[in-house]
Amino acid sequence: MERHCKNCSKMLYARQNFCSNCGSKWVDYRLTPKRIVTEVSNRYLGTDNVFLVTLIALLKYPEDVIDGYIKGQRKKYVNPASFYLISLTLIGLQIFILKHIAPDTLGFGDLKDAESVQTYVGYFYDYIGLFTTFFIPAYALTGYLVFIDTRKYNFSEHLVFCIYIFGFINILTFLLTPLVIGFTIDYQVISLIITPLTIVQFAWYYKRCFQLNLGQIVLKTLIAMIVFQIISVIYLIFFVVIIIGLTFLIRPELLKSITID
Repeated sequence: MERHCKNCSKMLYARQNFCSNCGSKWVDYRLTPKRIVTEVSNRYLGTDNVFLVTLIALLKYPEDVIDGYIKGQRKKYVNPASFYLISLTLIGLQIFILKHIAPDTLGFGDLKDAESVQTYVGYFYDYIGLFTTFFIPAYALTGYLVFIDTRKYNFSEHLVFCIYIFGFINILTFLLTPLVIGFTIDYQVISLIITPLTIVQFAWYYKRCFQLNLGQIVLKTLIAMIVFQIISVIYLIFFVVIIIGLTFLIRPELLKSITID
């Protein structure tokens, strides 16, 4: 009986269980809860799972993951979009756990008499992953400008670079959850710890992906920090202007109600 790959339609020969074109496995069984659990476990929890392999490679050999994806490698590692979405899910789970088990670590213990403030703080933590995502294009533009002399990556490829970095940082932040709960560490302290680690990670990725020596790493990282501050200010002003403009067009009465003393 003639068979074709269900992913790319290439013809499969007899007893060929993997497609020679896209590498997909031939599946001919019905889904059951047991099958679903087995597939997820094998892909993300097993000893040879692609997610764990991606994490380890990003820690030791980030250029293999980033350059590999940019050059067309799709099976060896988790793609940047999936990797980042997994990290956002873990951050959301972390905030949910802290809210219900250790709310004091998020500062809610000090806001018992200020319900409105507590509500806004709650919104901030609920969407904390989106705030990080909002700035990823600014980080990508920073990298593009700092390394424009090398012309190794275009802007989109710098986006991939940054998405992997912040996905890794999000996962690292999630892994600190037991410490936050066990020692009742303020979440703001965790943020203060993560910030320099992010800078170090950028420097490490710059070294590995652009083959920099120590002096070049320090110089490029310092330039990137300065350029990012400039871009982020322009970035925020741009979006504030857009928000005000949209508000003026859609709900002008909101602007009229604002008074400046």
